[in-house]
Parts: sequence; C-alpha cells; structure tokens
Amino acid sequence: MNILKRSRFGIIAAIVVFLLAGCDNDSDDTPDPVIPQSVTVEVRINATTPVVLRGEKVTFLVAVKGTDNKNVTWSIDEESRHQETTISTNSEGETYLSVSEDETIGTLTVRATLDADPEKSGAVTVTIPVPTVDKVEISLAEPWVVPWLGKVDTGLGGEVEFTVKVTGKDFIREAVTWSIDNAGKNENTAINVDDNGVAQLHVASTEALTSFKVQAVSKWDTNKVGEVTVTVKEPTITGVVILDQDGKVVPDGSITKPSKQIKTSDSESFRAVVTGTGKVNQDVTWEIERLTYIISVEEIRQDKDGKWTDGWASTQLEIDLDDDTEVFTWVKTGELTELASVYEKKPIERIPGSKEIIIWVTDYNDEGDIDNKQITLVPVTGTTGIDATGKFTVDGLETFGKFRLTAVSITDTTRKKDVVVQIDSSSQIGTDPPVDI
Repeated sequence: MNILKRSRFGIIAAIVVFLLAGCDNDSDDTPDPVIPQSVTVEVRINATTPVVLRGEKVTFLVAVKGTDNKNVTWSIDEESRHQETTISTNSEGETYLSVSEDETIGTLTVRATLDADPEKSGAVTVTIPVPTVDKVEISLAEPWVVPWLGKVDTGLGGEVEFTVKVTGKDFIREAVTWSIDNAGKNENTAINVDDNGVAQLHVASTEALTSFKVQAVSKWDTNKVGEVTVTVKEPTITGVVILDQDGKVVPDGSITKPSKQIKTSDSESFRAVVTGTGKVNQDVTWEIERLTYIISVEEIRQDKDGKWTDGWASTQLEIDLDDDTEVFTWVKTGELTELASVYEKKPIERIPGSKEIIIWVTDYNDEGDIDNKQITLVPVTGTTGIDATGKFTVDGLETFGKFRLTAVSITDTTRKKDVVVQIDSSSQIGTDPPVDI
C-alpha cells in the first residue's frame, strides 16, 4: 500500500515538471542561453627583437580581450634573477623591464596576470646575451696635454685625467674598474671617477714611487685589461696652448693668415693651458700687440671728365706693420690745366723701431696754393684689449685691424704662445688712384 502510494505521487510530480517545462519553452519572454566568451591576455615587447642588453630598459605592452576588467599585474617568472632586474609601471601607464648590469640569467619571462582571474595571463620571453669584450684601451682625457704612447709623466702632487674605450658587443656602456697596480703606493695616491666617466688620478705630494701602472679592467670580462705606465717626475713646463671659448685649440696664425676673426663690439674668452709633466702652474699673463692701425687720411679725388682735380675727402687706411709689401699713396706732382693735375704714387715711409708712419698728403700752403707735404700719423688705438682672465673685447669703433695675443707662463716666461686675431675683414689700401667723390 505504501509502495503504490509513493509511486502514484512520483508519477504525478513528473507530469507537473514536464508540463511546466513545456510552458517555459513556449514562452516568448525566455532569453537565449548565455555562452561565456574566452578571455585572453597577450603581452608584446616594444622592440624589434626580444633581445635586451644588460643595463638596458625596454617597454612592454599588454592587450586583454573578452572582459571589461583589463587590469593586470606585471611580474618576472625567474625568481633567481638579480635583485636590480625589475619590472615597473610609471604614472603614465608605461611598463618597463630594467635589466641589471650584473644580471647573469640568459633569459627572462615577463608576465601580465589578469587581476579578475589569476588563471588568465600572457607572457613574453626575452634573451639577455652575454657581453663580449675585445679590447680595453686607456687614453688621456685631453690628448693635447702630452703625446699618447702608452705612458705618461706626472709629478708629485700631479693630476692626470684618463678616459677608456671598450670595444666589443652586447653592452650599453664601457663599464670598467679603475685601479693602481702597485701595493706599495702612498695611500693618498688614488683614482676617482667623475659623473662623466673620467678617471682622475691624483699623485700624493709625498709619493715615494717613481712609477706605477694605472689599470682599467672590463666589468663584462675581467680578462680584458687596459693599462698605462705613469712615471713620477718633478714638474716641467713644455709649452703653452691657447683654446677658444668652445674649447678648440687656436692655431698660431700670422698677419697674412690670422688665427681667428672677431666682429666689432664682440668678445671672446680665451683660455691658456700650460703643458708639461707634473703639477705645473697654470697661471699666465696676457699680452696684446696691435699689428695694424686705423689711420684717418685726407686724399685727392677724381672730379669730372676723367681729369685729376682737387677734392677732399676722408678715408681710413689699414697699415700692417709686419707686412713687407710696400704701401702707396697718391701725390700731386704737377698741373696740366687749370682744372687738371698730375699725380703719382709715393710709398708710405716707416720709421724703424716706431709705430709712427709718415705719409704724403696734399694741402694748401700759406699762399693758398695746393702743395704736397709729409705728415706723421698717430694711430687710432681705441679701447680694444684683453684682461687678466683672457677675455678679448673689441671696441665698438674698431672696424678692422689685427692683434697679436700672447699667453706667457708666469713660472717660465720663455714658455709662451701667440695667436693673431683679425677684426672683421682686412682691406686693400693705397694701391689704386683716387676715385670719384
């Protein structure tokens, strides 16, 4: 009886379920089943090849599809990597992998994991090649100080600056370790490297060694070493070099081929370097000599019909005192008619050992007639000059001219250097007849 009763109730329940299911399928309001989309996370390296050098930084990009929640967490799979090898995202949303210079792992896997589903992630593996070093070469930071032959001289208390060149591949900078290869050196003889990678050797004033070696060992391959022999000597001055304000060596020059040209009202700051061995005194005195003079002269000019007649006008001559070429002026020598005169060229005379110049000019005599005479010209010097720091300033009225600048070592006055500076361009003077007024 109980069994029959339970079966009857089961049959009735099954019929009800069937009827209800049939009603649901026939209803127009029932939505279609939702099929979940696949979620993907794709990581790309923002570089042409998946190769990153030690010490290099590279950008990574991520693309998340199939969900609106695109936040990801970046990581590096290899836990044994160097602690300075990191991945980070800046305030602008850019993600960078920074590889330590001391990284030893050959590959790294950069991964982006979806925050909403840690089972979803994307990754890229990059290769980190081992740097190859061919050669380490040490050179002087300022090659014009002494010739470079694998050795250098300095003195007690002296300082020398070195740079290094490392040739090879798969590294981004010339990383080396500087050292002095002699355990018996004075403790104050040391090498310091500045922010630009220049190694500054300082020799103690009480150094007992007469020589030692400076070495640069490659950080990438410690078997590659560059070295230079340093000989400790008493300071000796060998010469003087003049540099312009751009740090370039100024050539000696001459009055016919000046070293440098500077414009009127302009200035140039020159620097003198005293060369030699040891800690030489860099103090110099500056001297200036005017090689050309700007002189005001009254000259005869051509009038009309091609006839030489009387006329007055002011001109300026540039006289090169060191120039052996003769310089002429035009002088009236006779009359052709009442309106025409005869002129001939006369050389400008120079007084030996003097800056004064004698030139022929035409003037009126006491009777009111035109006469020729010689006058002594005083040069217009202006305020052009050079100060104690080597700053050369051109007077605003200086339109042309040449100057000799000399830097003299105060320790050894026989050691000096000359350069010739020209103001604007040189002019040809006194070689042509007077022209139309």
